[in-house]
Amino acid sequence: MSFTMKPKKNILFDLDGTLLPMDINEFEKAYFMGLCGCMIDRIDPKDLYKHIWGGTKQMVLNTGPKTNMEVFRDYFNNNTSLDYDECESIFLDFYANEFQNCVNACKVTNLSKEIVSTLQEKGYTVAIATNPIFPQIATYSRLNWLHIDPESLSLVTTFENSHSAKPNPAYYKEVCESLKVAPEDCIMIGNDVAEDGIAKKLGMEVMLIEDCLLNKDNLATDDFQMGSLKDLLEWAKSLPEVK
Repeated sequence: MSFTMKPKKNILFDLDGTLLPMDINEFEKAYFMGLCGCMIDRIDPKDLYKHIWGGTKQMVLNTGPKTNMEVFRDYFNNNTSLDYDECESIFLDFYANEFQNCVNACKVTNLSKEIVSTLQEKGYTVAIATNPIFPQIATYSRLNWLHIDPESLSLVTTFENSHSAKPNPAYYKEVCESLKVAPEDCIMIGNDVAEDGIAKKLGMEVMLIEDCLLNKDNLATDDFQMGSLKDLLEWAKSLPEVK
């Protein structure tokens, strides 16, 4: 384990692969099978798959002033024969129901709830800085799988409340602005060397969880503090209370 013993007051967590360990390929498979099944009478599954990824790419490229939701809606309306607003109830029903089966691709652990609770009890500001390419209902669902109350957190980024996405540094800037804190007063804890590691450019301290580490570009990790989720719990327990 190599985690700082001089912590910052504001702790930002990625969700997928960090607090929520998962097999990303199995998760995506379950996600698209469920979503395409709900929309099969409206759009060919191959087209829906293509356009979900196309809309996701536009959210990643977003620099505002539109929210990620608005960017996705515009892409969907301009590139399919469907109207997003007319389909929204189907999407929301999917997230409330079929999407819940995606938990089977995850390794739900009590560690995450204990980590978050320990930090909160010690007075740290805890926020969920997950890539905001999902609607709130989907992000809150994933937190609920971990038995973490979304309402107890200082911020949870979703595609409704965000105007950029990882790995754009502007995403982390917006998180800090929402929390009214400086980047150098934050620790970002994630599992993606590129998407979470980019926060260092703003002056954030970055800690990487190795359990589901993603590093598709084989970037150097020498400058990052790294350890397991179990290590992180021991770290949280060892921290002093915020004065």
